Amino acid sequence: MTAAHSNDAAAIPALGPWTCFDVEIEAGVAHIKLKRPEAYNSMIRDFWNELPVIVRDINDNFRARCIVISSTGKHFSAGMDLAVFGGGGTSNADGGAAADRFIAAEGQRHHIRWLQDCFSCLDEARMPVLVAIQGGCIGGAMDMTSACDIRYATEDAFFCVQEINIRMTAPFANI
Repeated sequence: MTAAHSNDAAAIPALGPWTCFDVEIEAGVAHIKLKRPEAYNSMIRDFWNELPVIVRDINDNFRARCIVISSTGKHFSAGMDLAVFGGGGTSNADGGAAADRFIAAEGQRHHIRWLQDCFSCLDEARMPVLVAIQGGCIGGAMDMTSACDIRYATEDAFFCVQEINIRMTAPFANI
């Protein structure tokens, strides 16, 4: 069942439409495909909002027996788009920077915790979650694939934690 081929697609939130994913459910298998190859499937803000909704809908409504995640293009994912951190929890209500560095730090900690929770849905799913990786699996993409139960990689797949190059620790506990 795909969003394009189902009369009741509107009744199945997991089918979208989504900015970052194409979703198909057929023969008990939910296939979630990253669909932004022109941007190397980087994890923009929409990615973080959409993934948990899709996975939890499939899981909570017993829509499939397993989930398969794959992507389009040369690379699986370039990881997190750094714009996700732009103001991510560090801005106050009027859009300016938080005046107190401790408030800003707490906002950033809260934001990172939210990002971690976005991948928890994969680990908490009642069914196995498989991921197929090709090309680069970088930064946050490694965290995402680590939250899956089974990882398949093509011969050309490579893995990289880019955070170390900008003197930043990986913010996720999955690695």
